[in-house]
Amino acid sequence: MKKYFLLLILMPFLFASCVDENESLQTSCNYTDFKYYNGSEDYLGELSGNYVLLACDTTYTDDEIQNFISTLSDFDQDYNYTIYAQPSYKYKEIPLKLNSSKSCEEITTIISAIQERSLVSYVHYTIQSDNCQNLIWEPIGNRCVNSYSSLFYVKVMDETDLTALKRVIAETNTELVKQNEFMEKWFTLRATKHSKGDALKMANHFFETRLFESSEPDITKYPVE
Repeated sequence: MKKYFLLLILMPFLFASCVDENESLQTSCNYTDFKYYNGSEDYLGELSGNYVLLACDTTYTDDEIQNFISTLSDFDQDYNYTIYAQPSYKYKEIPLKLNSSKSCEEITTIISAIQERSLVSYVHYTIQSDNCQNLIWEPIGNRCVNSYSSLFYVKVMDETDLTALKRVIAETNTELVKQNEFMEKWFTLRATKHSKGDALKMANHFFETRLFESSEPDITKYPVE
């Protein structure tokens, strides 16, 4: 009888412990669906559950990147992906297709795991898009997704006083890339996987500090079919 009574007392605590443990195993959705434009939230679109954007430093060869991708079980190994490289950009970017459509929580977990690998510079969410044309309205594929690079752009209040810019860069562990040659109030910054968020989150954060006139992510578009 005493053992039964003791079990009744302990049962709520045992149940609470199990619930907490299960909840800790779940990863929350970390997708940001907006940027700021003219001081207001600008909706970017719905998360794509089928693709992510992987980036590796240009010091890695295409063969090294391909060998690495072949080890990733969450991706469709029959997908004919393209490795994109730009002469002035630090990273090679590869839109990859998941082996099945995933929820935001599942994609967040995948991103968190892959970004731990030394070859990976960043992994970003992709965004559904009905527009598959380039900047001069030429079709570039049958289906495209939008995403964002590691860069974002910040417009300071006064280009002769960069105290606030340097302070927020240090607080967020982001990097100053360059000052715009023709628009001196604008600065290009970079978020890395060691920053306090990806480039989209950091662009939003810089604007939310109210220390800068504007802050914009570098939105990109890629054909995936």
